[in-house]
Amino acid sequence: MRNSIIVEEFGGPEQLKWIEEESLPLTEKSVRIAVKAVGVNRADVLQRTGAYHGMKPPVRPGLEGSGVVLESASERFPVGTNVVLFANRTGLYTTETVSDEKHLAVIPAGVTFEQAAAIPINWLTAWYCITKLIRLQAGETIFIPAAASGVGYAAVQIAKHCGAQVIAAASSAGKLAVATEYGADATFNYRERDTTEAIRDLTAGKGTDTFLDTVGGKTFAQGLKALAPFGRVAALANVTLEDSLINTRDFYPKNAAIYGFQYGNLLNSGRYHPAEDMETILKLVANGTFRVLVAKSFPLAEAPAAHRFLESRDVMGKLVLTP
Repeated sequence: MRNSIIVEEFGGPEQLKWIEEESLPLTEKSVRIAVKAVGVNRADVLQRTGAYHGMKPPVRPGLEGSGVVLESASERFPVGTNVVLFANRTGLYTTETVSDEKHLAVIPAGVTFEQAAAIPINWLTAWYCITKLIRLQAGETIFIPAAASGVGYAAVQIAKHCGAQVIAAASSAGKLAVATEYGADATFNYRERDTTEAIRDLTAGKGTDTFLDTVGGKTFAQGLKALAPFGRVAALANVTLEDSLINTRDFYPKNAAIYGFQYGNLLNSGRYHPAEDMETILKLVANGTFRVLVAKSFPLAEAPAAHRFLESRDVMGKLVLTP
């Protein structure tokens, strides 16, 4: 038996219901895992509210997590191995799960369960967008809004690792301080300054070579206006839930490229197998190159409180649940 949280009706955090249910059966090349930590994502909130890509209840939130192998039908992951789950489809707001071996990576020494659970969605998103879509090069400039968010602070570190100059934006002095701590070269508050003007000022009118849009809405439109010739944009979210109204004249004369990214759809396409990237990121965390910011940990049974905190937009870094 195991305990899990499911959503039987869309709505507020109170719809996260604690249940007891049968354990999942072990299948070929899969492992049974005692879940130790689970990352909390905005996708979980969208699933709970019914705004996530046409999902219908019952919904099982939880896209990433970590734990220890209890039972194994995989030679790669024997019993007792500490693992991170980076492509879950069964819902990880649970005390126990079963995963195919291709969706797992070994947690290296020096990385905690909470840190490991906080990595997959945010860090693989930032890593893929920066290294594979916009192909950030040393010496280039990148603009990262919401730079203290889970994706944002990871992107700042990855961009600095690539040798880029980082312009970071956020909505408060505290969040800007986090962006600076993790490597941002210049910052501004986008509630106090127009994004387009701020970027142009900070680049002496040249504009930004690349732009990682983690916000959507008017931020996408304003960042696009500040893009330099031959610039590249990766658009990966719209947390504002507002339309992004743009003028094609803001990008086609620049010979700019705009890429869309959505983690779940990319995995489902079969065109991306993140195991190697996950292992690379874990090694860079283990050796101290990257730092994982766990903002707060909640017991699994307090998942509603974690969702309320995430929806407050006061989170800097990542929230995790601990079954």
